[in-house]
Amino acid sequence: MVHILWREFTDSFKSIRSILIILFLTFISYQSASFFENNPGLVEEFFSTGGAESSIYTAAISLIVLMFGFLFVFAISHDIINKEIEMRTIRLLVTKIPRWQIVIGKFIGILLFWVVTILISYVILTVISGTWHFLDYLQTILFLFYAISFVLFISTIVLKSKLTMFLGIILGISLPIVGLVSVFSDKWYMIPFKYLLPYNYMENASFSMLILLIIGIAYLLISVVIMRRRDL
Repeated sequence: MVHILWREFTDSFKSIRSILIILFLTFISYQSASFFENNPGLVEEFFSTGGAESSIYTAAISLIVLMFGFLFVFAISHDIINKEIEMRTIRLLVTKIPRWQIVIGKFIGILLFWVVTILISYVILTVISGTWHFLDYLQTILFLFYAISFVLFISTIVLKSKLTMFLGIILGISLPIVGLVSVFSDKWYMIPFKYLLPYNYMENASFSMLILLIIGIAYLLISVVIMRRRDL
């Protein structure tokens, strides 16, 4: 499993996409922070954490991840499972390690990539701002934990990588819109989206955010079960 984990982690950094994402996060966060400095009321209203105001820089990163996190993860990992099945390399892997280790290893490898990517952005902005808000960082990682497990689940149930690439674009754009609308809507048909998508749990730093972890683990376990039963 360690080999699978390390391969996914290093392969992610070999792509120019990872460098572009790091630059994008840092640049947009800095520009957004300049906007929030001129509009402090927005910071107090939307980015207050546990009664203490979050850094406007880290708040900007949180906003970017909320809006584009699914799209980013789909862009890099939409074919994390089905590509192995299409290329039939999965057959070689299952002769060496159990299927559940393949799924878990790939998941952890991608998660570590995002942990490091967000950490780089936070370190750069910490140097600029002189402050570090660990809770904001943890919230962002929990959101990405959910997003990665969801993308892995989609890649497990949809066998065509081209289809998951298309779905990734559609879902990456629509999920943030639906999720944010469901938070402020009282319509009955929005209730499932309100509690299944992560946006409702990102409003404040509380134990409710652990629900993100639980749902993410559920997606991961379902993916493992599907892989164990699939005829390769």
